[in-house]
Amino acid sequence: MNEMWSENRYLNLVINILLFLAGINFLHLGQLILPVICFLLFIENRFQFKVNSPRTFIVLCLFGVSFYAFSHQLGFYSVMGFTLPMAYYIGSNIKDPSEEKIKKLIYLFAIAMASHVILNAVAELYLHGIHGFFNSSTHYDFWTRDKIANTQTAVNADILIGCIYYLLFHEKNRKWKNFCLIVFVLNMFYLLVIGRRTPVILLFLSLILAFIYEAFVLKSVSEKRKRQFFSLLLIGIACIACVILVYSFDLFHLRAVLDETHIVHKFKQGLLNDERFRLYFGSFRLMPKYPFGGQKISAELGEQIHDLWIDVYDYAGAITCGLIILYSVLAASVILRVYRNSIFSKDLKTFCFGVFVCIVTQMFVEPIMTGSSLFMLVTVIVIAVIERRLIHE
Repeated sequence: MNEMWSENRYLNLVINILLFLAGINFLHLGQLILPVICFLLFIENRFQFKVNSPRTFIVLCLFGVSFYAFSHQLGFYSVMGFTLPMAYYIGSNIKDPSEEKIKKLIYLFAIAMASHVILNAVAELYLHGIHGFFNSSTHYDFWTRDKIANTQTAVNADILIGCIYYLLFHEKNRKWKNFCLIVFVLNMFYLLVIGRRTPVILLFLSLILAFIYEAFVLKSVSEKRKRQFFSLLLIGIACIACVILVYSFDLFHLRAVLDETHIVHKFKQGLLNDERFRLYFGSFRLMPKYPFGGQKISAELGEQIHDLWIDVYDYAGAITCGLIILYSVLAASVILRVYRNSIFSKDLKTFCFGVFVCIVTQMFVEPIMTGSSLFMLVTVIVIAVIERRLIHE
């Protein structure tokens, strides 16, 4: 990643290492690495402050202040809102943001976050042993050795899942492609073991939508590529159909074995359950009652709301929610400009499409800011880097 952040190759290497450590949530302090990176970039720029858009930066600063003001009584986590403008500053200061650098940065985050999933699997194998690894309903974080919700682990695989379409059909570096696919397989294996449905859904969704976009919008898919894609899709559907048949007809007497797995239990509940809708509608009903956050909505409902924006409202109130909605609109405008602007190649548009599908979908189904703020920070950095490319041109 030569000269991504600095002409000084050693400083450039240090910043890339720090970004990797942030992505892997080193010592569970990933968010707190961002101020160090900001300080290094500030020195690199000879103490000149620059961001892509002062308006967006101010919105994120106001979000940080509001997030803290309305949630400081909930503990130390309330300061995490201040890391969003830091993430935007980092993304704004990439040097000459070529398409290759954008892809490499996304890959860096994808592998770093996916490595955290593997580390959590190692921790669980060590703490539970083989039997507990497959059967325990309690999961742990590698860094803290403390219990962790499996959704917090699963969200770390999303960026890599979004890269899979590009890796399978476009990535030319075979060694890198094979390495990423091995990491992906290890991630999916562990996430299936702990019963996560969302990564499976995201995988099919990102693959299908990325293919549709490339084939019917960009119109750049060859007949050979089409055959490869549909063959892969049929293999995936056939594998799922085989599992359903084995379970339905108790072939080889495997139903009892499958019933013990978390993933089968989850899919038997359906893709979406009534509880999720109850939480959504219940939170809308309670919003006027609790406009200042404090997690009073989730306390009354009995569970955290799985949505970025409603969760921010519940945690830090209506003003903070309005600011994150405003940032979301600004970020969405950047994403739309990628697909309307001819300066971006079809190759990069295809690469980013699957990633964006996973990011946006995840924000609608998980409490990203309070459940996995690193995912939010990575998203802000990536979008800021892409915005920098738009400005640079």
